Amino acid sequence: MKYYYTIKEIIKKKKKIINKKVRIKGWVKYFRNNLFLEINDGSTIKNLQVVLKKKNKEKINIGITIEVLGKLIFKSNNKDIEIIPLYIKIFGKIDINFFNNSILQNKYHSLSKLRKQSYLRFRTKIFSSIIRVRHNLSILIHNFFCNKNFFYINTPIINNYDTEGAGNMFNVTTLNIKEKYKNYKKDFFGCKANLTVSGQLEAESAMLGLCRIYTFGPVFRADNSNTNKHLSEFWMVESEVMFFKLNKIIKLSEKLIKFLIKKILINCIEELNFLNNYNNNKLINLLNNIINNKFIKISYNKVIKLLNNYKKNIIKWGDDIGSIYEEILFKKIFNNNIPLIIYNYPKIIKPFYMKINKNNITTKSFDILLPYIGEIIGGSERENSYKKLFLRLKELKMNIKNISWYLNIRKLGTIYHSGFGLGFDRLVQFITGMKNIRDVIPFPRYPKNI
Repeated sequence: MKYYYTIKEIIKKKKKIINKKVRIKGWVKYFRNNLFLEINDGSTIKNLQVVLKKKNKEKINIGITIEVLGKLIFKSNNKDIEIIPLYIKIFGKIDINFFNNSILQNKYHSLSKLRKQSYLRFRTKIFSSIIRVRHNLSILIHNFFCNKNFFYINTPIINNYDTEGAGNMFNVTTLNIKEKYKNYKKDFFGCKANLTVSGQLEAESAMLGLCRIYTFGPVFRADNSNTNKHLSEFWMVESEVMFFKLNKIIKLSEKLIKFLIKKILINCIEELNFLNNYNNNKLINLLNNIINNKFIKISYNKVIKLLNNYKKNIIKWGDDIGSIYEEILFKKIFNNNIPLIIYNYPKIIKPFYMKINKNNITTKSFDILLPYIGEIIGGSERENSYKKLFLRLKELKMNIKNISWYLNIRKLGTIYHSGFGLGFDRLVQFITGMKNIRDVIPFPRYPKNI
């Protein structure tokens, strides 16, 4: 007979194992009246109550790790359950002085304070809920792509080129940092290297042998951005698909977002109900609104006109649609909490690999914007002409030598294709309703914080 269960298993199987022996292992979250213990083991947001015998009560403190073997019974309401222990074993004791200065005390702590002890955040109710949501979203992303016959690949974290052309990269070197002029030929890779900002270029080469691929991994941006939506190290989902033009890749992106939200509302409803309460009961309605409505599709040109109609000369054609304008679009112009798909951005604000429209001014590109969070997905048709791609790189004065291999795949049977990148941490931030992206990743990296 099985004695050991996770708390999640016990709650799920309670009718089958009621009045039987169960064994649980976890942490003491609450201790009331020197008699009632509430235990959590991380498997669920819910705690399980243990009613102590007198001989145990002096040994127990909040925060310690224990094992309990006891009889599972219904409480007097015949609905909730608790354990009457046969024995309790204490594993991990605590340092009371350190505990009293930690975020594990049974009282309210601000999210900024939780960040200062990020290694302890997993033991809090709010952060463990977020991490379970994050975990489930990761699994669902793999499920979505696998069910559509995509292959998962891993792309390098270290490379020697700038995919986005922005230049904000972290250098990787074994050279002495005190040297005024570095001779990169003596460096580990024999050239200047950096942490990747995207795995897209490698993903495109894989696509030409596998047709449909996706990546899911960390990327790095050395932008000095101290906003609630930016991290220096974050996770991206990137997909590349042969024989897809702009409309098809947009539809795939919308399906992905709706699929993830619909499934997470089932898989993590307990956590989302808790986060919904934390967010003034607005979160669940917002998520249902996303899956029950078709996204609004609108051109970049139309967005510029709408913004300037709202307030004269607020934005110029060719400007990026940043956070200020996103907020106006959602709160003032549309005011319906339905995601926006903005397409045909100017080429002057988009990377070199995006296919340019016949007007030679705009690109076959798109962004998906979510309310409160802004851009969540960016994608485009990719330029498949060697000549056009080469001229675009020359126009932008980029280092062609380092990505000559990327140009070469245009010479060997390339075909029209499209792709997109999804900011995974922003997605977690949106689905959990958190105001700051630093609260949805275990160990956030941002300027002046490591």
